Amino acid sequence: MRLYYMTPADIGLIILRERRMKLSLYDELNDPFELLSHALGDKLMRKAHKALKEHFTKTKGVICFSDNWKSPVMWAHYGQKHYGFCLGFDVPTGHPDQEYVYAMNYEPERLRFEFEKEKWTEAVGRSFIRQILSTKAKAWEYEHEWRAMADLKEKDPNGFYYVDFSEHMQLREVVLGARNTLSVGKVAKLVEESGPLSASVQVLRARVAHQTFSIVRNREVTPIMIKASRE
Repeated sequence: MRLYYMTPADIGLIILRERRMKLSLYDELNDPFELLSHALGDKLMRKAHKALKEHFTKTKGVICFSDNWKSPVMWAHYGQKHYGFCLGFDVPTGHPDQEYVYAMNYEPERLRFEFEKEKWTEAVGRSFIRQILSTKAKAWEYEHEWRAMADLKEKDPNGFYYVDFSEHMQLREVVLGARNTLSVGKVAKLVEESGPLSASVQVLRARVAHQTFSIVRNREVTPIMIKASRE
């Protein structure tokens, strides 16, 4: 599945050079309702949510993708107002027990869940946890968000956590924003010189569409394809 990650240009250059992605921590994300998907009128519900929120905040990080790179709003919010990059990755999808990424669900209201008072620990099962991890308010629906979650293992000397590019996250596209001033050739050279590639990568430029409120490929700028090392 092809998913997209938008980033400011300076950070995008670092990602391409180092071939790794920074994990975002739950308490640093821009939605204050992260991990708070349910209505919390019940004390047991608040207790369960608090314990799970503390657990995931301390042990897990996420990478936030979208399945749509043509949204001008997404470029404005996450792609440095169209001066940045959009990185396209191929990520595996398969059996739910082995999935690497999962789609976010958008709800108009906080979810409801009824505990049996004497069995509340049993109620906090797989589907309840999945709801907590993958539910956001409907106002965020424009993002078409998918997430990859990873353990917070070894902290980098700079204080952040990272995951390397891998077979679970293969770089396949680099889209320069409509206002980005770097040349396709310069970015392609950086990708090529940063090390062997397990899959081919195409570098292209975006532009504002002529007839719709959309961002599209700029066909006046020839894309550059960097072949994988084994090709």
